[in-house]
Amino acid sequence: MRQRVIVRFRAGPTWKSGGVREQPDWDAHAEFVDALIERGTFVMGGPFSDNSGTMSLLEGVDAAEAEQLIADDPFMKNGVFVLDEIREWTIFVDELAPSG
Repeated sequence: MRQRVIVRFRAGPTWKSGGVREQPDWDAHAEFVDALIERGTFVMGGPFSDNSGTMSLLEGVDAAEAEQLIADDPFMKNGVFVLDEIREWTIFVDELAPSG
């Protein structure tokens, strides 16, 4: 079993129409996510198809740690994202993870 955390965001007050790559500070947000990937914390994420928000799956942190991490996301700081929910999730089945 893996303990993971789901972080759900909704579009914030500075979200412009269009996709996530068209938002203010996209490059800084992408660098932030890349750093979490390198640490092994960011497992997957992306916007909802209707551009109403986004969801991320984090690993190796609890809900409180996840909340501290995402506070440094440029999209949180500039209002592109507003935190909607953080939930700890115990994974029983994970067909995407390498077996071993």
